[in-house]
Amino acid sequence: MTTNKNIRKEIRAKRQRLSSRQQQIAAEQLAMQLVKHPSFQHSQNIACYLATQGELSLMPFIQACWQYNKNVYLPVLQPRHYHPLWFVPFTPATILIPNRYGILEPMHKKNQRSKKIIALDSIFLPLVAFDLSGNRVGMGAGYYDRTLNMLKMRQYWLKPRLIGVGYAFQQVKSIKTNVWDVPMHFISTDKAIHSVKR
Repeated sequence: MTTNKNIRKEIRAKRQRLSSRQQQIAAEQLAMQLVKHPSFQHSQNIACYLATQGELSLMPFIQACWQYNKNVYLPVLQPRHYHPLWFVPFTPATILIPNRYGILEPMHKKNQRSKKIIALDSIFLPLVAFDLSGNRVGMGAGYYDRTLNMLKMRQYWLKPRLIGVGYAFQQVKSIKTNVWDVPMHFISTDKAIHSVKR
């Protein structure tokens, strides 16, 4: 049985082999699909991420969000590892600084308040692998799991919509889930947007 550790190793290696041109084309294809999707039309407050280590970039999509006057937010790490992510505004004027993992995030004041999860309409999550049941394998640090844990306490919620983002080749047949995992509503790739039956 393939473990999540092996999945991470194999698919991250595939991502790293993509050329800059291939990554850019995929990011543009993704953005074109997303702006046409109904979930985009009905979202005003959208949480995205800045790609690292070969992740599928959301920058063309983020730029489209700005053009459509959507509010964009990015995740920010809190000082303590076990705390959930903060989501703070991201605009063209935002200054970015590297966090403890070297990932760029908005510079923010210590007393700046995070956007509440339930106030976000959509959250786009990076992933290493996904299946068509809406399960994802992340990088393994558990930040999104801890952040979204509150949603598991609800039997049903209208928002935020959770949208996993990855290249089409990151799809696997099935992913072994854990009790803390929160499934996605959609999976968006450079080839298609998959709606998940929940």
